[in-house]
This record gives sequence, C-alpha cells and structure tokens, in this order.
Amino acid sequence: MNHGTIKKLFLPLLVLAVAACSSESDGTSAGTSGTNTQPSGLACNSNSNAADGARWMSAWGVTHVTGTAPVDTTVRNIARVTASGNAIRVRLINLSDQPMQIGAAAVGLREGATGANLKLNTSKPLTFNCGQTSAIIPPQTESFYSDPIAFKVNNQDDLAVSLHVKGADNPGEFGATWIESYKLPNGSGNQTLEDSGAGYGLIDDSRFSTPPGLPIMCNGCTVYALRDIEVLTKDAKGAMVFLGSSSFHGFNTSQNGFKRISDLLSVRMLNEIPQGQRDTIVNRGIGGDTLQNASATRLARDVFDTVGVSSVVVWVTNDLSSRSADEIIANYQEVIAKAHAKGINVYCPTWIPGAQSLQANLNGERAKLNDWILNSGECDGVADYNAEVEAPGGLTFLPQYNSGDFIHSNDAGHALWAAATPLGEWVKKMKP
Repeated sequence: MNHGTIKKLFLPLLVLAVAACSSESDGTSAGTSGTNTQPSGLACNSNSNAADGARWMSAWGVTHVTGTAPVDTTVRNIARVTASGNAIRVRLINLSDQPMQIGAAAVGLREGATGANLKLNTSKPLTFNCGQTSAIIPPQTESFYSDPIAFKVNNQDDLAVSLHVKGADNPGEFGATWIESYKLPNGSGNQTLEDSGAGYGLIDDSRFSTPPGLPIMCNGCTVYALRDIEVLTKDAKGAMVFLGSSSFHGFNTSQNGFKRISDLLSVRMLNEIPQGQRDTIVNRGIGGDTLQNASATRLARDVFDTVGVSSVVVWVTNDLSSRSADEIIANYQEVIAKAHAKGINVYCPTWIPGAQSLQANLNGERAKLNDWILNSGECDGVADYNAEVEAPGGLTFLPQYNSGDFIHSNDAGHALWAAATPLGEWVKKMKP
C-alpha cells in the first residue's frame, strides 16, 4: 500500500499527528482492490485524533435495508449531522454477496430544506484508500471508510454525500431514513461534483411527495450504501444510539420535517447541553423489528460498532404481538449485560399501546413490562412515553396523538416524547 501524508490543504485547519497509511484494520475488509482500513486522523488511515482534543464521533447513522440498485448514475444522500467540526469521514456498507463499484464520491452542503441542490462552493471530492478516487467495496463488508477530509460542518447541517454508482450490476444496499434522498436517472453517470440538483428524482424512483392521508409511506426515504457520517469534533463526549423499531424510524411523522424523537432531541441537545458535554444522536430505527431480533442481530453492528457510542436508547416494540413480558424482559437483560460490559448505558422508554399488541393490552402483559421498565432499576434511565399518549383504559392512544393507524403517533406525540425525555440526566450519567 502506498504511504500518504497529510495534504497541504489540511494543515491550516487541524494539527494532527502524522502517520503513514497503514494496514491497521478492524477486520472489516479483505485484501482486494477495495481494501479499506479503519481510519482516524486526517493522515489518511492513521489512528490519531486532533491535537486540540477533538475526537472522531458518529454524528449520523442508519440501519441497513435492501432495495433496487441505481444503474450507472449519481445518488445524492442527505444526512443531517448532530455535531460541529472541521473534518469528516464517510462510512459505507455492503452486506450483499456481490461487490459494489463506487466510481467517484463527493460531499457538500445542501441548499434549502428539501431537494438535491448544493450550496455553491461547498462541494469537495472524497477519496478512498489513501487518495484513490474510486473504490470497489467487497461483498459482506460492514464498514468501508472514505479518507478523512477537511470539511467544516455545523450541528444540524444537511450534508449531501454524492456517489457515482458505477456500472449496472451493483447490489441494492440502502439505509433507512425518514427524509428524502435523490438520484439522477439511470445512465446519467458521474455528476458528483455538480452543485445543481436539476434532474434529480427521489432515490426510490418516485417523483411525488407522500399523498395526504396515506400513513407509513415515505418516498425516497433511504440512502444508498451510506452507513455513518463521522465528524472530528470537540462538541461531544459520546454518541447516543437510538435502537428502535418503526416509531424511532419515524413512521407517520412529517416527511422531511425532522419531527422524530431523535431529531427533536438533537435540537434539545444543541440548545440545552454545553459544548463538550453533549452526545451526538445516531438513529438506528427500522420498521417492523422486534427486540428479540435486534438484540440477537443488530446490537453488535448498529450499537457497539458506532464510533464514540456511550449510550443506547432501546425502544424496539413489536414483540408483544406474540411474546410474553417475561421473554421481552430477558432480552432487555441480555442487552443491558452486553452493553454494560462495554461501558455503555442503556435507557428504556415504556411501551405504548398499539393495534399489534391489543391482546397484551387486554391481558396485562404490556402493563407488566412497563412496570419492570419503570421500577426494576435495571435500566440506567427511563422515560415514560406511554404515560404521554395512552388513553384511559390502556387499550389505545389518546385521539390527538394517534396518527390514524393505532400503532404510531403523529408529530404531536413525538414532541411529547422528546419533551418527556430526561436528556440532561441521561447525558450526565456515569458509565456503568
């Protein structure tokens, strides 16, 4: 592998320990043309942080899903970061059985609240493997990094990560979000450095916004190949990961509205917690998941492998359709034990009423589970989301917070939950 040094453009911004491009790998890739190692400092793939005390921290992330791959075109992924800093790096993923070809990549700041336009003069190319402009991401690769790049971002900026998905045989590897990302028509080739968003449609090929009155739809609400955005920051001491199902994912909140609990808490974090004492917010919510599945298959990748993780908020709430409170409590205890072994706090909101758990509402299993969450003392912190939205009798939502499907709350319910979260207490909590 060729040795690399910090490029001149990085020097005015950050003083970093210079290290050669190395093979210090975390075991996430193999020795092919797509070989990639775990980077940290701007000295390409070194493991050094900034001399001024900044640390690499995941400032945005998603959960992996599958879909229909773009064909020889440019995708423009939109990610709202939850930390400020002067350098970023991008983390990609390919869990398929075939390689992924990235012909070129770039980052820029989005212009406006929606759409694919970039602010002028903010776009910069990304490189891989110490200066390569393209990359082949091998199959079954959980983590593939870009080289770090000097790039100023502010907390709550919409970062646009443009990827030229080269060729016609790439896998359909996506991440689950609740805001739109974009794609040029198939065959459009490499336009990663173009500021204009003209010609971009939604990444799922639809060309329309969510029709009124249709719940659980979010057109274009995925990103291609993108797993995390990491920021070299002095803002945060850790990352708070939201491991959840559809409510954390954002079902039935306003598309592009940033009205989810995690979005609202990221704003609270910025406004209420002093710089240096904050946590970043990383949303790993996905519709339809169960705590049984999440604890068995997602905990390692979606929580423990998040850079800077210091806590996890666990709200994966579909198990009561078929499992008992005792079985779910056993899953919580497993998550808590594994997280505590890694110095990670576990926070537990109570479970809300839902059509999928009607029997559990009737026979008291949900009440039993919520009693354990609130009173067992086994979680490191709790939030009583149920008390905010439950109608008298405990079978359904208060009507003003029901999104219409009797499973998910609307924007108003998410606002209540965010306000009911003891954010300052959770952020200040010592490691277990």
